[in-house]
Amino acid sequence: MRPVRTSLLSKIRKQEEKAYTDASGGVGRARHVKSQIYGIAKFSADNGERTASAPALPERIAEGGRERGLVPHSAQVSVAPDYPINNMGSNLADADLTDVADDSDVWASISDEDLGEVSLVMTDSGKTKTVMVRKPSATQACIIDWINFTVLEDTFFKTARQTLVADDQIIEEASRQFEKIFGFGITEKRDRGMNFYRESWVLGDGMGFVCFGGQRATMLITLSGQGCQNAVPGWEKRLFDFLTKVAMRPSISRIDMAHDDIEGAYLSVDWAYEQYKLGGYKQKAGGRQPNIERVSNWDQPTGKGRTLTIGLRTSSKFCRFYEKGKKEGDKSSPWCRCEVEFKNTNTIIPFDVLLNPTDFFAAAYPSNSQQPVQSVEYRPSGVIFELTPQVRDSAVDVSLVQQVSNFVNTTTGVNNSPTLIKRELKTYVSLADGDVIVIGGMTETKDSGGTSGLPFFPAFMQSKTNSNSRSEIILVLQLTRI
Repeated sequence: MRPVRTSLLSKIRKQEEKAYTDASGGVGRARHVKSQIYGIAKFSADNGERTASAPALPERIAEGGRERGLVPHSAQVSVAPDYPINNMGSNLADADLTDVADDSDVWASISDEDLGEVSLVMTDSGKTKTVMVRKPSATQACIIDWINFTVLEDTFFKTARQTLVADDQIIEEASRQFEKIFGFGITEKRDRGMNFYRESWVLGDGMGFVCFGGQRATMLITLSGQGCQNAVPGWEKRLFDFLTKVAMRPSISRIDMAHDDIEGAYLSVDWAYEQYKLGGYKQKAGGRQPNIERVSNWDQPTGKGRTLTIGLRTSSKFCRFYEKGKKEGDKSSPWCRCEVEFKNTNTIIPFDVLLNPTDFFAAAYPSNSQQPVQSVEYRPSGVIFELTPQVRDSAVDVSLVQQVSNFVNTTTGVNNSPTLIKRELKTYVSLADGDVIVIGGMTETKDSGGTSGLPFFPAFMQSKTNSNSRSEIILVLQLTRI
């Protein structure tokens, strides 16, 4: 009878496993192993809300935000946005801002303070469109415009500090982590899978996608160009910390970087094509040129925007130059964009790309590092005084900086920019109430000469002038304690 009892228990166990598998939607071996280790349909007892179903995630997230007084970040710029999955060659921010629906149930759009830089383009019909432009930081020359990364689903066991068995639990915990990183989480489930994953969800309000189910127990997260645009500033550093310190078996499978020349001062599709003919996209001397395609009418431009692609979309690196302003509808716009797309087809994408995208952007092709990006810095000049007092019990310590400076045209300036010549004096004195000091020493001597007369006349028929001047700045300072 003992073997019969064992067989009966095994049969009951298998029936329970099948019931759990059918209820949770999981059919993979990972669900089978978890059901064996963690128990059949075992949920956390200290958080009953985790047992809710995935379709209720948007309501729970929105309710949690209202309870904490938070406003979810969203890019709701149209009633029914239909953004393409791939942003290469398509505009993800081309919705008309005048089409915003007045619906109290729709999450609040980003505020004016979050909108950042914008560019105005005018279409043939005379309609003005506002296109958001994400400006790189002061130390970077490009932005991240798209990213795909994967993590092991056990990552969210670690962040939740408990065992998560059902898919809904994992998705809810992932949403909580993404909200910390990007400012928006998972909002709704799609009716089909994607990228060879069994199921998929929407990230934010059309900001990207989350794919889950199968694929060796991994989760794929896609942050689109719209998502990169509207994520809370600093998301690159937060994502870097998450992938390097928290995530289990993380990997970046794709990342796009973009550089915009809105004024068309140094970047154009014609310049890119000339660089190609000069070998500017070869990885080494004597190497083979990558594939190149010129899209749209280059011989007789129609004003709809030309595109130059370098490389193949199936390779690990792909570059694209295009007239973005014209593609937005402004035929006279000089706005040109360069995009470089990296995939982990034959290479490993390091996580440092999140912190220093410009280094990887410039190293992608020789021509990228040769093209300078000009920056302008405004500096004060003239007679400048800086005084910093520090009050003590019986005296006042004063730090005094005097500067005399001016700009002159020299041959050492870059792009004919002037050179700043300055003289500076720093003084530290300790004064009592009513004391008077006189500070000098800032002197300037100028010698100038000139010749007047017709150049073909002899020297004795020309007049010469010479002048010299000397000036000194005297500072008289009296301290009055208030």
